[in-house]
Amino acid sequence: MSIRDRREREKEQRRNDIINAAEKLFFAKGYDDVSMNDIATEVELSKATLYLYFDNKEELFFAIVLRGTLILNSTIKEEIEKAKSGLEKVFAFRKAYYDFTKNYRDYIRMYKYFQSGRFNIKKIIDKEYIKGTICQIKGDSSVPKNFQDENVANQYLKEIMELRSERFTVMCNSIQIGIDDGTIRSDVDPVEAAVLLSSIAKRMSDIPPDHEKILESRGIDHDKFVIDVEDLIRHMIMNYTKK
Repeated sequence: MSIRDRREREKEQRRNDIINAAEKLFFAKGYDDVSMNDIATEVELSKATLYLYFDNKEELFFAIVLRGTLILNSTIKEEIEKAKSGLEKVFAFRKAYYDFTKNYRDYIRMYKYFQSGRFNIKKIIDKEYIKGTICQIKGDSSVPKNFQDENVANQYLKEIMELRSERFTVMCNSIQIGIDDGTIRSDVDPVEAAVLLSSIAKRMSDIPPDHEKILESRGIDHDKFVIDVEDLIRHMIMNYTKK
């Protein structure tokens, strides 16, 4: 291994050590109660050294959100590949998402905070982002990847939004496959249904406490509620005319 390669590996290892330290603190205390000084102390580096790797705390937070997003997308794609029909792919997607919310609660908390309005992510949800997502849904590979705008300096943020677009595309395409193979109703709009299913999925982990108590009084715990909702969605989109 050359000296240059060894230095690059050491630099990447230090970068990962910093992200690990920040992740530990963000998970334990939340974003607002952690400072760059805290992170420097945790990773046993000077604050000046920290800034050689990350411009600010926000960039570090995005790096952690990206970690969770990569795990989520990978999990979804693995489950989708196992499913055969379009209808099965839709519910493989939803199961993977639900399992992620149960197994990676800290990453879900970070992602919710990421979407809370605390950060200016609207700056890249522009016409090019929408156009890129629509072209992905249509399978138009001739269109350049999203987020090539040089004004968006944070590469972590770009990648998070690219993966978000990818996830939405996977769901839309799964619905379209179901329409094509006859397992999903032909009058279902893939994009509209994907938006609805995405909205439902995000709310499933945020059921108000009083509603949870009401469900429990009827013998319905959270897992059973999720199963019942999935059954309801299946009835909504399934093509019963297919023989």
